Amino acid sequence: MSKLSVVIPAWNEEEAIGRVVERVLSVAGALQQAGIPELEVLVVDDGSVDGTARAVRQSAIRHSQPGRRVRLLQHRSNRGYGAALQTGFKAASGDLLAFLDADCTYPPEHLPELCSALTPGTALVLGDRLRSPASHMPALRWLGNRFYAALVSLLTGKPTVDCCSGMRVMPASTWRSLGPLPDGLDFTPAMTMRALLAGLNVAQVVIPYHERVGRSKLRLLRDGVRFLDTILREGRAGPRVRLLATLGLLAALPALSLAALAAALQAATRSPWAVWGVGALASVPWLLAGWSAMAGPGRLGLRPRPQAAEQEQAT
Repeated sequence: MSKLSVVIPAWNEEEAIGRVVERVLSVAGALQQAGIPELEVLVVDDGSVDGTARAVRQSAIRHSQPGRRVRLLQHRSNRGYGAALQTGFKAASGDLLAFLDADCTYPPEHLPELCSALTPGTALVLGDRLRSPASHMPALRWLGNRFYAALVSLLTGKPTVDCCSGMRVMPASTWRSLGPLPDGLDFTPAMTMRALLAGLNVAQVVIPYHERVGRSKLRLLRDGVRFLDTILREGRAGPRVRLLATLGLLAALPALSLAALAAALQAATRSPWAVWGVGALASVPWLLAGWSAMAGPGRLGLRPRPQAAEQEQAT
């Protein structure tokens, strides 16, 4: 028998969290029809200073019943979106894990559809916001997510996916196999990159996306740069990055060599030994290119940075 644990990270979301919990619980019947008889909702209060925890407790009192349980986990301070998710995953008792945001942007009503797409051999199902005609994502964020999706596809050689989607379903074993993930908002692109580079089967279900309730925590420039850095860092372990880096370096070699040749000809008017010296310098880029192609990213120190292990326990 399958059990679905839905993790909802929440940081100062008192205005919306109660509605999100109720909407998640409302799909229990549809989940049972999909072969998932038990539903668990874990809200991780990530150091909120408003009434988020109170709203969750009230929802738990009103709506919890056998087979539909609401649990509240709390961080003593704000540790980040990814940290909250991983706290929830560690405490979850289901063999299936799902997560979505606490601000009413993602539709819990599509959870049964995502679970149905988790067929044998599928390791991760994403809610695809980018292809939905009912998506109300702001234009700038839509363009940014399109760019990240294209970049992930380029680096992994896989079809384009909504790599930053915050609504997903997966077996608990998938999360464990991907290792510690970032504590911040870049948790989702890191998870996508690792899953694709590991050769896991990633499926998608088109979902609508709505404007959030309350004030957004996303900072377009800061978090956009963080997403880009994470995608590139995770991608360094992939063979396509090694190929693209080598091709880029090889494309620059002719220009470097011509510049070195011009310098050698100019230096020859002063000293014949200068020709040999500049020629030796000109050979360095070619030697580096050959060595990088043979050594690979690991020898060049291009390994993903390890994430700090979680220290604080949920209360």
